[in-house]
Amino acid sequence: MRNLAGLWLVMIGLAVSRALGADAGALPTGVDGKPLNLDLESGTLKDWKVEGKAFENQPFRGEIANSPGRGEKHARPQGNFWIGTYERFGDAPQGTLTSVPFRASQPWASFLVGGGQHPQTRVELLERGQTKAFFAASGRDDETMRRVKVDLRPVAGKEIVIRIVDGESGGWGHINFDDFRLHAEAPDVPAEPSQLLPDEYRFSGLKPEEAAREMTVPEGFRVTLFAGEPDVHQPIAQAIDDRGRLWIAEAFNYPRRAAEGEGRDRIVIFEDRDGDGRFDTRKTFAEKLNLVSGLEVGFGGVWVGAAPYLLFIPDKNGDDVPDDKPQVLLDGWHYEDTHETLNSFIWGPDGWLYGCHGVFTHSRVGKPGTPDAERTPINAGVWRYHPVRQKFEVFAHGTSNPWGLDFNEHGQAFITACVIPHLYHMIPMARYERQAGEHFNPYTFDDVKTIADHRHYQGDNPHRGNDRSDSAGGGHAHAGAMIYLG
Repeated sequence: MRNLAGLWLVMIGLAVSRALGADAGALPTGVDGKPLNLDLESGTLKDWKVEGKAFENQPFRGEIANSPGRGEKHARPQGNFWIGTYERFGDAPQGTLTSVPFRASQPWASFLVGGGQHPQTRVELLERGQTKAFFAASGRDDETMRRVKVDLRPVAGKEIVIRIVDGESGGWGHINFDDFRLHAEAPDVPAEPSQLLPDEYRFSGLKPEEAAREMTVPEGFRVTLFAGEPDVHQPIAQAIDDRGRLWIAEAFNYPRRAAEGEGRDRIVIFEDRDGDGRFDTRKTFAEKLNLVSGLEVGFGGVWVGAAPYLLFIPDKNGDDVPDDKPQVLLDGWHYEDTHETLNSFIWGPDGWLYGCHGVFTHSRVGKPGTPDAERTPINAGVWRYHPVRQKFEVFAHGTSNPWGLDFNEHGQAFITACVIPHLYHMIPMARYERQAGEHFNPYTFDDVKTIADHRHYQGDNPHRGNDRSDSAGGGHAHAGAMIYLG
């Protein structure tokens, strides 16, 4: 058994050597001179401090990452154990995992990282006692971990800690990590910059009036401020009623749904009475809503998307005071990914209420009490609801996480999408290319493609364009659409 164990350790050492080159590195040591458990191969979280549910029951054992809807993925850890915060509880839980302090006794370090590319899903290094990291790296919306190297020369001889952060509950809201090592020479892996966000952004901190002046618009258009902070906060949806007033949904709970009865979202009404382009009155229509993402006005009330519900707040006399508490018209709207819930409400030319839905939230919609087998599934596409007949149906399946829906003068629907190509002409019952997952209909022969004649920057994989801003046009996390008919 000793010989077999020794052979196993030699095989692990060879694998690490092949991955890193001549300098395979070494685990940092603790005050007792023994190697710390920073490769997780003890199968426990010895030498780590756990905060939050995301890191409970870690580390994970095995190589296959649990990625429903994304196919079988290989995390490719070093050894048997690794951190994968999706593997136990999915994207929803959050937390941090912090190592015990150790000395930066070598000039270089490296580790494996994968998972989400959010700034909130990251592995970071800090000096002991400091709160600001000197290096951070995230995944690339990919389960397979890659090795990242870190220049430790600026903190040579100091005590440092590793902090693994999972602060995101949306799509790819998880972090993968394994095998932190110190190196006498720079590891033989491609260099990449720390993904720490810069302290300064162009235009950051502008007052609302100044921000309006800095906006770039096509020739013949101009931007003026109608309402800004502190009069409006966290706007996520809007609608204009038949009196020309602007209704705004303020999303204070996003990105997490609050406990029942603890919602803080609200709907406010702004009115410009003298026609000077700036609001004169502001009133609150509804409060204590929860995870609001869609809003429309009509048919004697206000229609609100607040997963898991489509709500109707009646106000038949139009006095801006609800006649009753919100009515649940439909439930079963899920929120695994809270920025992919029901959104972009708009009245269609046929009188139906239309909206969008994202790909990583798996809803099963129906009237309250509807058995699961009779519910309508949707996880990407456009849906509609008839306000009189109370009928719900999926208008078209596919795309990614669309936010933005409008109709042209011919009554044709168009949406903007994220990550994949950004513009689609939506026709009834069509099935469009998807960011991920399979169509509900297994006999789909081919997908309807984008109508765009170009693509915004996508980077080295379909997700990387989201965090770029360059001459190719920046990222492609589109968040609205309007067909101008003026």
